[in-house]
Amino acid sequence: MRVRRFFAGIRRIGIVLALILALPAFYGFWTWLILGQAPPKMVYAFLAAGLGAYVLATSLGWIIVGFKGEDDSS
Repeated sequence: MRVRRFFAGIRRIGIVLALILALPAFYGFWTWLILGQAPPKMVYAFLAAGLGAYVLATSLGWIIVGFKGEDDSS
């Protein structure tokens, strides 16, 4: 039970981190759509980092189980 809570917390942290890192991407897309200017180049880096943080947080359980050699499909 404790492990499930731990992974749920890690997942929530990843989601929040992804949202925080995606804020510049949202700003860049808004700038591009509303003002007609190209978004700053760093927007794409923040978008990729946010997506990576979410993917890592959601797959962390599978990674740990894979290194332990256990089967969590049951």
